[in-house]
Amino acid sequence: MSAMAFLARAGMLSGLRAAERLQLARAIATASKATKVGVVGCGNVGNAVANNLSRKGFTVAAAFDTDESRAGAMPSGVAVARSPREVVEMCDVIVTGLPRPPNVKAAAEGPDGILAGLSKDKVWIDHSTTDYEQTLAFGEEAAKRGGHVLEAPITGGLEALKKGQMVVHVGGDKQVADAMRPILDASYNEVFYVGEIGSAMMVKVVSNMLACVHIIAMGEVLMLAKRSGLNLKTFWDAIRVSAGNSFVWETGAPLIFNGQYDPGFTMALQNKDLQLGYDMARKFEVPMDMHQLALSIYRRTQYQLGDEAGCYSPPKTYELALGESLQVQDFKDWTYDNEIYKGSLVVSHNNIG
Repeated sequence: MSAMAFLARAGMLSGLRAAERLQLARAIATASKATKVGVVGCGNVGNAVANNLSRKGFTVAAAFDTDESRAGAMPSGVAVARSPREVVEMCDVIVTGLPRPPNVKAAAEGPDGILAGLSKDKVWIDHSTTDYEQTLAFGEEAAKRGGHVLEAPITGGLEALKKGQMVVHVGGDKQVADAMRPILDASYNEVFYVGEIGSAMMVKVVSNMLACVHIIAMGEVLMLAKRSGLNLKTFWDAIRVSAGNSFVWETGAPLIFNGQYDPGFTMALQNKDLQLGYDMARKFEVPMDMHQLALSIYRRTQYQLGDEAGCYSPPKTYELALGESLQVQDFKDWTYDNEIYKGSLVVSHNNIG
């Protein structure tokens, strides 16, 4: 599919005339604290979103997970449903945060799936980083039933999500996105509307691809600094006020220094995202020499350290290969906060010794 064909399909996803789509969107009431929200997928993302919503007074009515213990660990008062469809039937808005495209497909399809329960004006907000063509297909199916799908991939780190400081990119009908804004505002410090469904997923996947290139380069220069005798904290601070700074440098280097390597997001999931991006590049016939190399390095790291290794682990392979530690004692209690300042994501640091 060409880029133009992809955009054309995204623009026509419901098969409805513009006036009909607008009429549907206007029928959706703006979400409020009385809106019943359901969660399908109660892992890191689903649990954090449910807690954010509950803490801010929203009604989280039901949840489903294939692991009943995760569903049972949701905030008090949340009913544990027997299927995704049951969550949809009990709620007005359904939020999903699932690890891989096959997990999203399994939750969406079949007689007990999300789509089977969708009816007029119900909204499915999907936080999963997944296959955008699959998302387009689900959007088309939801529209046939009078429902709506918003893709809403997130970025900024799990700890930031728990504090309501992540960024969410939203793709889908603009009126529907605006109506869901109160729910999204409860968990995110920036709700960025990108465009039609399919567009937000491309932004999220490309963002992850760029971050991985930064992580690999960061590991190399940290090892260079260490072996040349520079103080790593001083080196980190010096780059922070230089042209080489980035969000990854600000938040990734401390996770190398404290030896955590970001356990909140695994190598297996990161490589899934990188593969999605590489598949997009192949579809649109765009050479990706740098990103293909990054995917190769990430695959090697996954094979060496395992699927569950933290997503910032490539620098650890340099530590192992060269017998040099990049850990810095000053960062053992480090945390960070995100804020949007003049349109950019800005990081502030806490508890550096």
